[in-house]
Amino acid sequence: MSLVDPLGKVLVEIRDDTAVYAISAGRWRGGEPAAGDALGPGHYQAFGVLSMLGHSRLKRAPVQEVRLLAKCYAATFQAATAHAAAVSDAVHARGHRISSTGVVIFGSFDDGDGSTSKDPDTGQPHADIVISVGALTSLIP
Repeated sequence: MSLVDPLGKVLVEIRDDTAVYAISAGRWRGGEPAAGDALGPGHYQAFGVLSMLGHSRLKRAPVQEVRLLAKCYAATFQAATAHAAAVSDAVHARGHRISSTGVVIFGSFDDGDGSTSKDPDTGQPHADIVISVGALTSLIP
């Protein structure tokens, strides 16, 4: 049996959130930026990348905690921090939900970090948050 990856469900929730969309215009990706997201100095635009940091399974129940990293890019550090705050609002303390593909999430929380830095390739500012997701280890039919 393989573990269920809830990243896709959380990515769609972030991307489609009204406040996040107003900042990033739907430019949220899994794993790495898409072509045209990361531009050079003077042309920075808001976008986000969601990636998995890791997971841990409960010993006697089909439940896992998945830790995701949301990198929230923007033109300035202040805008990147506002972008991260919108992402936090989109996922923090969200309760039980089931995706159309059978991914069950019991809850998600902004688990902190809040660090800001510059992308080493483009110099673009980004603010990062860690998201903790409780989910089943298998799909439901």
